[in-house]
Amino acid sequence: MKVVVLEAVKKILKKETKEIKEDISYLLKLLEEGIKLTMPHVRYLGNYGPRLFELRVKDKQGQFRVIYFTKSGDAIYLLHAFRKKTQETPQKEIATAIKRLQEIINEE
Repeated sequence: MKVVVLEAVKKILKKETKEIKEDISYLLKLLEEGIKLTMPHVRYLGNYGPRLFELRVKDKQGQFRVIYFTKSGDAIYLLHAFRKKTQETPQKEIATAIKRLQEIINEE
């Protein structure tokens, strides 16, 4: 599976710690190889749409999330990334990811 990183996500990741970038890179390599990840590394966000997931990593500064979408088993789209400050994933962050997903779907 190939990984497609949206420009907005690249900008966010560029500012993150080395530890976060390395952890995300490692988990993405596993996903690319077709390895199915579950909690605590990945959480399915099925309430918001099919094939929508949250990649979960943390460092000394706290929790970091990347919301991604798997397209027909051939691509992983990184839709949104953010530093998590509360127990629940903020609706604003999920809405941003869903908006970007809709843009991808509409382009096809």
